[in-house]
Amino acid sequence: MSKVIAYENTDRVCFCQIKFSSRERILVSIATVPEHSIKVIKLLAGIIPYRTIWEFNATKAGGKDTHTRLIAMFTGQTASGTDPEKKVDHPLDAIIRKLVACRSCNEAVCALQQAEKTYRNN
Repeated sequence: MSKVIAYENTDRVCFCQIKFSSRERILVSIATVPEHSIKVIKLLAGIIPYRTIWEFNATKAGGKDTHTRLIAMFTGQTASGTDPEKKVDHPLDAIIRKLVACRSCNEAVCALQQAEKTYRNN
């Protein structure tokens, strides 16, 4: 079972670390300044940033209201018709929900690429 082993979401920093059931670990970092972007980095030995396995820049992808669209990208959640108990208010929480279902880095990359295709097609 994959799990979140570190989480920080403040005005200054926004990241989490996920350990997959394959024992691989990733760091998910979200930036809002100067533009919304997400970087997923594979960690070597669980602590050393090894390589970026997925990166997304919402501003270059186009569209308005990137915050809401990023949440929808990972959850399929729209502004209306969302169950209040399942509602996600931040892109970091949305990406965590998407990635904890994965068992490895490769599976996570596939899930992220699929979500990105959906985002670009909307």
